[in-house]
Amino acid sequence: MTHQQAVSVVSAPLEVVERALRDVARWPDFLLGLEKVTETSFERYLFVVRDGNGSREAEVAVTAHPRDHRVVWRALTGPRFDGEVRLSPVDAGHTRVSLSLTADPAGFLAGLIEMVRTTHTTTAMLDLHRLEAVVTHPG
Repeated sequence: MTHQQAVSVVSAPLEVVERALRDVARWPDFLLGLEKVTETSFERYLFVVRDGNGSREAEVAVTAHPRDHRVVWRALTGPRFDGEVRLSPVDAGHTRVSLSLTADPAGFLAGLIEMVRTTHTTTAMLDLHRLEAVVTHPG
């Protein structure tokens, strides 16, 4: 199991960051390990998640909480792939983004590969840097 947390300030207004997060199909642009997202019904998605040397599919519920400026997701099937993004305005042009992500590998071999590949730089912090690139250079 990996649990990662990161906090960063993104150079974009709160509304711009929230708009990017509402487009769940674009999450692979900034969440490392997430290869593809397909909407299956209201607030339900099929995520293709990189796991070890391969990929796996996970049915995921994604729920936006606009009043709290946060989005949460959780896998409905298979190993855990859960997370939360919380936003708060810093000023008119900057947003504090907090990302929490928990993922369980699917099987012993995937867990072993995950342990071997562990580095000192958390994936969550890289995800936030990639999110900033998405919101500051859309398209």
